[in-house]
Amino acid sequence: MAGGVLALALLAALGVWGLSWWSGARAQAVPYPEFRSLLEAGQVARVVVRGETATVTLEQPVLTPGGPATRDARELRVRVPGEVITSDTHLRALIQQQRVDLRFEAPHQWPGILLNVLPVILLLSWVAALLGVLVWLGWWAMRRVKVANP
Repeated sequence: MAGGVLALALLAALGVWGLSWWSGARAQAVPYPEFRSLLEAGQVARVVVRGETATVTLEQPVLTPGGPATRDARELRVRVPGEVITSDTHLRALIQQQRVDLRFEAPHQWPGILLNVLPVILLLSWVAALLGVLVWLGWWAMRRVKVANP
């Protein structure tokens, strides 16, 4: 029993790690003012805005705080509402002046779809497991009745 719980906890931890890795959490998160200073210094090559998060690709890796030590980062994440980039004329002019490749992409829809379908899948699997147990109990009861009354 304890081994099953441990295996389930390990599987859940691997799932969370895999989801965060796949969704782009491997990019270093920086505050908006730091992004702005990197942009003004001409170190930004590309900005991809998805929802309220922008993935920033730099010309050269920069040292960023990464926990107890610093690390070289070429890709950064910054929380910027899309309205800020489209409505702030100074920021748009700065992006055009620095010749930064600016892209707007739709947020990924798969996590939302999977989260909406997950309860249905769990319900159907629970019903299938219950039916499997009922069929097995019926089979077991019929065997017992045949043995008792030959």
